[in-house]
Amino acid sequence: MVKLVQQYFSQSAKKFPEKVAVNFGNQNITFSKLEKISNRLARALKKSGVKRGDRVCFCLGKSINSIAAVLGILKADAVYVPLNPSFPKSRLKDVVKDAEPRLIIYDKETAGLVKGLKGVFNLDKEEKSILGQEDGAIKYKNKGSDLAYILYTSGSTGKPKGVMITHDNIINATEWAVQKLGITARDRMSQHPPLYFDLSTFDLYCAFKSGAELFLVKKELSLFPGQLMKFIEQKKLTVWNSVPSVIVLMAAAGLVKPGRLKSLKKIFFNGEAFPTKYLIEWMKCYPQKTFINMYGPTEATVQSTYYVIPKVPKDPTRLVPIGKACRNVEVFLVDGELYIAGRGVGKGYWGDKKKTKAAFVSWPGKGRVYKTGDLARRLADGNYEFIGRKDFQVKVMGNRIELGDIESALYSLSYIKEAGAVALGDEKTGGAKLAAFVALKKKKSSAQIKDDLAKLLPGYMIPQSIEVFKSLPKTGTGKIDRTKLKTSLE
Repeated sequence: MVKLVQQYFSQSAKKFPEKVAVNFGNQNITFSKLEKISNRLARALKKSGVKRGDRVCFCLGKSINSIAAVLGILKADAVYVPLNPSFPKSRLKDVVKDAEPRLIIYDKETAGLVKGLKGVFNLDKEEKSILGQEDGAIKYKNKGSDLAYILYTSGSTGKPKGVMITHDNIINATEWAVQKLGITARDRMSQHPPLYFDLSTFDLYCAFKSGAELFLVKKELSLFPGQLMKFIEQKKLTVWNSVPSVIVLMAAAGLVKPGRLKSLKKIFFNGEAFPTKYLIEWMKCYPQKTFINMYGPTEATVQSTYYVIPKVPKDPTRLVPIGKACRNVEVFLVDGELYIAGRGVGKGYWGDKKKTKAAFVSWPGKGRVYKTGDLARRLADGNYEFIGRKDFQVKVMGNRIELGDIESALYSLSYIKEAGAVALGDEKTGGAKLAAFVALKKKKSSAQIKDDLAKLLPGYMIPQSIEVFKSLPKTGTGKIDRTKLKTSLE
């Protein structure tokens, strides 16, 4: 078994040297060529002063070069830190200041974002230097317990948190996924999430290990569900992995029809709850495809539990289970909150001992565990069911309410395309009041929506206000942006 994740790619380059490894637009690159390019880049980075354990940021749009950057940084014994090119410059500066990178890799498209920052490495300008490096195999100084990447997530205080994940963490997740989920060199895998989102690592390392062909999905395609579905068909993808909202948009646009997506065999979704009414539509239309719900926070390396959905769900108002723990992972409940133990648990938050100590705790008989902040229940068959975020649980007039329950009820209404629920401060009572935001398939008044909700929910769970949007705002990772929804009413 490999000790470092970049060795997955090197092994596949030996097995399948002339096989296409990565596709982007009209470009593609073979395993052997990308292996040589990333080896050269690693040597160029070392020549520029990168040493074992150094952080190297890269501010690059999705491209073959960005995959080469991931591999090159790892092969230089360093830690890769993806920057979001669509971030405001002030936020990029916050991440860079926190990560303290040795270098920041950029190209002509992102030059303006890194202007004024120290330690920059121009990928275009350094091309000759990179090409001048030896392209043979590299000897590594790293160990499996060393960091492979730091991914920055939103913090409750507004300051981004850098989640530290090791080679051992990724290898445990990848070995399980490829074996258990049956990913092979014959697969044609999507790479939809941005590289600064941990869901992307499932695609990368499963493809690197198995020798599957990887297809990078352009960000713009997510805005046009019709084009996205054509992309899957034209590229003859066999494996799709994304947040549910992308799959929901295809159904909401009326594109889910028999006879389409013939090549697709497995559909993975992760990162947020999949509205069951749309899942029902997908599964009824494509009964031969396998649908897998995966759950896992960034802090515990992509997936901690999984659930292969055995049959079409009956109740559109109830979310499908998140399943049981993956190999070498243990999940358990403490006062309704889901805790995670095992080999997937990361090292904590970069440079923030206080937050690390609060979220990563020692537990008798289980070692170091991560407190997810997610609420769940254990079902009679041993599967877990996600209820909602601990911070999404609110009290209204003494009644405890899960915002996810309101969203599930909204989604069950046939005319609702997208839905989000939030709790706002109520100046009159000093408590909370509920607000909902929806995008509709056909015109309905707020009063009509409330009347329909009243048939599904008790009165105290009916939102006081329902705002209609053309489409709900999304975060950079494709999830519904509830912070923006809240601020739209403030």
